[in-house]
Amino acid sequence: MSLHEDRRGRVPFALVGVLLLVGASVYATGLADRAEPSIEQPATAAMDDVERDTRPALRAAVRDAARESAREPVTEPADTPAGQALNTTSPFVDALRLRIAAGARQALSEVSREQDGVRATASLPLVNGSTASLRRAKHGIQVRPVDDGASMLVTVRNVTVRARADGRVLSQRRLNVTLTVDAPVLALHQRTEQYESRLNRGALAGPGLSRGLTGRLTALTMARGYGRYAGAPIQNVLGNRHVELSTNAALLAQQRAAFGRADPDGARAVDVATVRVGVLDVLGGRHDGAAGWTKTVLDPSAVGDRTEADGFDPQPPDRPPITAAPDAVADEAYLDATEGPGTAGSYRVRSHLRATVVSRSSGTRPAPRLENWTLLTERIDQRTTVKVIEQDSNRAESAAVDARRKVIVRHTVERTWYRNGSFQTTTTEWTETARVAVRVNVAYDPDDTAPDRPTEPLFERGGALDGPNLASARERAATELLDANGGVDGVAVAAAERRDGALTRERTSVAARPDGLDAWVLADLRELRASVANVSVTVPSREVAAGEANAPALLAAAVRERRAALVDAPATYDGAADRARVAARAAYVDRVIAALESRAADTRDRNGDYRTELSGGATGQLSRLIELGRETAGADDPYQRDRESGEELVVTPDGSPAYLTLSSVGHQRVPTVAPGESVHPLTARTTNWVAMPYGDAADGVADALLGGGKRRVSLETAAATLIAANRTAATAGTANGSAAELAANRAELTAAVRRSVRNAEREVCAAVTDGTGNDRRTCRDAVVDVRSEWPTLGHRAQAMGNGSYAAAFGDALAARGVGAAAADEATVRVRVRLRELDAKRETGVPAAMTNQTASAVQQVARKVVKKQSKAVIRNESERAMRRLTGASRLPAGVPVAPPPYPWIASVNAWSVTVRGEYQRFVVRARGPAPDGGGGVLRYVRDGSSVAFDADGDGQAERLGRNDHVSFEASTTVVAVVPPGPPGIGDVDGNRDERSPGWPCPGDEETDRCTRGEQPE
Repeated sequence: MSLHEDRRGRVPFALVGVLLLVGASVYATGLADRAEPSIEQPATAAMDDVERDTRPALRAAVRDAARESAREPVTEPADTPAGQALNTTSPFVDALRLRIAAGARQALSEVSREQDGVRATASLPLVNGSTASLRRAKHGIQVRPVDDGASMLVTVRNVTVRARADGRVLSQRRLNVTLTVDAPVLALHQRTEQYESRLNRGALAGPGLSRGLTGRLTALTMARGYGRYAGAPIQNVLGNRHVELSTNAALLAQQRAAFGRADPDGARAVDVATVRVGVLDVLGGRHDGAAGWTKTVLDPSAVGDRTEADGFDPQPPDRPPITAAPDAVADEAYLDATEGPGTAGSYRVRSHLRATVVSRSSGTRPAPRLENWTLLTERIDQRTTVKVIEQDSNRAESAAVDARRKVIVRHTVERTWYRNGSFQTTTTEWTETARVAVRVNVAYDPDDTAPDRPTEPLFERGGALDGPNLASARERAATELLDANGGVDGVAVAAAERRDGALTRERTSVAARPDGLDAWVLADLRELRASVANVSVTVPSREVAAGEANAPALLAAAVRERRAALVDAPATYDGAADRARVAARAAYVDRVIAALESRAADTRDRNGDYRTELSGGATGQLSRLIELGRETAGADDPYQRDRESGEELVVTPDGSPAYLTLSSVGHQRVPTVAPGESVHPLTARTTNWVAMPYGDAADGVADALLGGGKRRVSLETAAATLIAANRTAATAGTANGSAAELAANRAELTAAVRRSVRNAEREVCAAVTDGTGNDRRTCRDAVVDVRSEWPTLGHRAQAMGNGSYAAAFGDALAARGVGAAAADEATVRVRVRLRELDAKRETGVPAAMTNQTASAVQQVARKVVKKQSKAVIRNESERAMRRLTGASRLPAGVPVAPPPYPWIASVNAWSVTVRGEYQRFVVRARGPAPDGGGGVLRYVRDGSSVAFDADGDGQAERLGRNDHVSFEASTTVVAVVPPGPPGIGDVDGNRDERSPGWPCPGDEETDRCTRGEQPE
């Protein structure tokens, strides 16, 4: 094929021409553009450059705003146009947004680029200073923490980039710029707010200062309360010095909870204060003055390196359990038994009589036979005779009486007739015969509380006492039953006269008892009384403290559970006497249970009164608060030490002062305090509910617990006060006015106690001799003998109050020839009578007199302590230490369930309120420096006013202020110790202890915190 003919792959020439024309046109257009350049290209380039420059400018502005917001945070908006732009729920964040807006506006005003005569700039909307304008500026900024608070994500909205040339706008853009800035200011504020929230959170609301304080004070109060009970010279169980130390230790724990670590200076100060308070507790108070104390805990050079104390974390003592026993009820039930142990029911028998007609035979009654005569009268006579029928071999051996009788009834009818004026008399006879079986069965039918068991032997001599044992009871019972119904013949006749031919009768009777039965049973009950008195229950101290303990109810349940073991019934009773013994045991145990249940009902009512008075109606809250105190006292504190620094953001708090003291501080100790001024960093009020002995308690509390408004204290309480007064008087001498006052009050109290003791001694003899057969002279001699057991009046009176007097009196009777059983019974009678006297306050002493003596003891003791304190500090004199114990043995606290109820524990409570304020509180974290490098960001709360130029007019607008980090925490701690003197409570004469500056922490001139002050 030729080239001319081959058309494959050829392009039409017309298409080639079109392509050439189009290409020429495009080339010509390009040459024309180069000849006349466009203005849009440099505008775009300049705007792009400005947009790139806005990010570092905004980043620097945000860093500056964050740094300034941390240095001057706003926590309370001002009532100004600028302050009103802030939301009251988030003033700090809103102020930060305004600072960012102002800083961003200023930073963007300095950003510009120029390209070929085109100038590009960036800006934000103008602000005119009005509230609405500032709110719009605030809304243009969005912030939130990221990277666990280490950084902040910021969005700046409505950034406008404009390009201008020759005075006209060529182009503009509106941007929202979002960037991440490594400024942890939000985290610092949030954690500080969290810290302050924890400081002001109630103990029942959740973890915080109040709850931490509750646990520490509960442990400390329990430890010091048990120490005082054990004999330590403690007059002030819980004082404000303990509250100060516990508050600062709890503050450190809350710092670790909120920030991850505590103020190092504060931790060192708490360590030193822990040691110092321990020394001061030995002395019973501070002896180096407030200035020395403040220097110790606040002067860094005085504190030195941190000790190994690891903070103040008091542990509760290994306290003995609170137990209760039914000894009082056991005594009373035993005395009831001595009036007659009630053995008759165990000797009861039941006799059953049954008479039955076996057979009958009867003649026919003759009919009248005179015809044509008129019957005028008819008189029927009958004569009954009974004949004994000899017994056959079928006689029932088990029957007490099994007799047969033949009852014969002869009937005679005499009739009078009349006819025609004549009278005639006729007589006819017939006979009825009945054979009657008479049987009397006698069975043992005890009516007592003994468990149902077989009894062998019966109705024969023998058994436990080898006595008659119902030997003749069957015959006697059968005879008595038959005699009551006419004898065997009379019963047979009565049965024969009945149509049904049957007669039944029943009767119970008590068989004769052995002469020594009651004494034998009472001897057994004496041993049982001791066993019942040894039953004990453990009462949770939390329930005692909360007024929820009901020892009688627990004891009733315990005795009921052990009833079978206490009754101790054998499988088979050894005769009727043995059953009577067991029945008396069962009745005794049941009497104890009934008495305990009755007292349990009274205790429930008394507990209600107690809770109402002590907690002002907030019963559930008090109970929960006590439970929290017990749970947290001595428990492992997760915030006892700083957390490991594995977090990206490390935050360190720095309080000024680092340790909040109750004493005032000035500029020399705390530089943040203005020169020439002083402040109270911490104020506290500690109120002991029931102080010595009871007169300083609220009337409602004492009346609810002690049963009425009798303003008399028990003999034991008065005796304990007298003992303390005697001990103090022996130490103090007579050289000062306080000692003279003590001597006068002591003499008056001695006379009152002696009168009560003499009255008690008379009542003791009356209880032992009246109706018992005991000789009154022997009793009086025993009273004199017992006095030698306790030569001093106070200790003898105390023995009468705590029950130990009764045992000594019984021993004295035995020594004078009184039998063991009589002496033991006399011991029980004395115990019961002394309890009754105490319950009715018949041996009580006026509370006012007792309290006056106690106050005098306190005054003298304080002077003695001052003289001996140096010797105690140097540990040079054990005698000096002992001299401090006189006032510390004064009674205090409330006996729970006082007589006649068993005294199971002494309880007391302290209400504590603390108010504190840091003059300056700084939180530090790694943050950007002004030059953009690494540095430290400091969040500062110092109570200053905050203002800055929010609208760019050159004048600062006041936004508000930042409040001091302050707090108020309240709690109640309740402590319980076993029964007996000296109880638990403060006996230093200062039941309501208020620190200097109360109720307002901070500036001494301020009165801003009077709200919430406890009433007088």
